[in-house]
Amino acid sequence: MSIEIIKSISDDPNEFDNPQDFIKYYELNKNELSKLSTCALNKKFKIKGYHIGRKKGEVKLIPLNLHRISEYEQHQQDETFDLKLDSINEKINMIQNDLTKLLNIFASLNTNR
Repeated sequence: MSIEIIKSISDDPNEFDNPQDFIKYYELNKNELSKLSTCALNKKFKIKGYHIGRKKGEVKLIPLNLHRISEYEQHQQDETFDLKLDSINEKINMIQNDLTKLLNIFASLNTNR
């Protein structure tokens, strides 16, 4: 049994500003690039707004979900939400305390009659 040594993928990906430029490049180098996995293609090439996938063995460009946010942005949103929730809970507690005081005042007025 032999183990195949796989070349590492270059650290500097080729970047394309639009899918048409990548498609032209891919068509010129199709024989070499069709042998690579989609993972390798995505590491080797960056196409603005797209990632590379395969469907029925054919390489396809898949639009990135524009609503997907990074983990950092999600964490920031979660922290902001938590702070707002804490503030809302504080206000609810203050209102509950004020209502309790008002009820006590009304109760004492009714007992004094």
